[in-house]
Amino acid sequence: MFLVLGSGNVGSLIGGLLTREGYNVFMIGREPHIAITGANGLKIQGLINKKIQPINAGTFDYIYPIVEMLNEEITCILVTTKAHQTRQAAEEILPIVCKHTTIVSIQNGIGTEEILQELYPDNLVLRGVTSIGVSRPKPGVVEYSGKGITQIGYANSEEKAKAKLLVQSLNKSGLEAELEINIQGAVFTKTIVNCALNPLTAIHHVKNTEIFKQKKLRVKATALANEAWTVTKKLGIKLLVEDPVEYAMDVIKKTGENTNSMLSDVQNKKKTEIDFITGKIISFADELEIEVPHNKEVYKEILAIEQTYTEL
Repeated sequence: MFLVLGSGNVGSLIGGLLTREGYNVFMIGREPHIAITGANGLKIQGLINKKIQPINAGTFDYIYPIVEMLNEEITCILVTTKAHQTRQAAEEILPIVCKHTTIVSIQNGIGTEEILQELYPDNLVLRGVTSIGVSRPKPGVVEYSGKGITQIGYANSEEKAKAKLLVQSLNKSGLEAELEINIQGAVFTKTIVNCALNPLTAIHHVKNTEIFKQKKLRVKATALANEAWTVTKKLGIKLLVEDPVEYAMDVIKKTGENTNSMLSDVQNKKKTEIDFITGKIISFADELEIEVPHNKEVYKEILAIEQTYTEL
């Protein structure tokens, strides 16, 4: 049985497609999206047009009685919450996690798998990275706009066996998934892209395409990516691409009409994942005594924006 912890955009799409393929899936999310999904099913539109039901779903407040009614051991938990929600969400499911449960972080940012391993020291914790394009135009509906690859990492034979089973399930459901032994390289490759793109779209309230079209923003994005790349090289992490700055620009062009998650969070007055993206790069840079002025500048700007609508 799969448990999707954080059934927002990515989580809903993965959980919905696994359900469509016949896997037993329980999706945990927040109102009103999860209530509508549980009652009426999940509508996926875009690359796939399908109404999927029934969907086993519940909010964080009502997980235990419903999951117990399913009378099946949870074999795999897919953590798809926002990075900053990882600890709280993972703590809330402590009573229903068994010792054989594999926990997989498929989230943005750096270090989420470490939080999960700390909370569940006896469980197998894997890290995943996805480039799926998905948004949520309204509760109960997700827009599947870009296929992308979902990579599941492993470090030894035991992890590889579990990761392979998950990859097979994801591919069977219609997603594109693969094993990745250098999962930290994948994490940092995506983080460099996110450093270059996400804060600028959120600060300037523009779609991805404007970061490339507007020269001033393109120059800034290049500087942000170069700083993050410098830190990554100093950490000794091998990336999945030769030139992550060029790769970042390519991603920005290919996802031009997307409203990325950080811009969406700011538009909806929610806390962003800046601490797990730019904040992590800054933290490493400080430890390594590397100057990252451009990343520090946008980091402060995003925090200032958050403070206009969140409680201190």
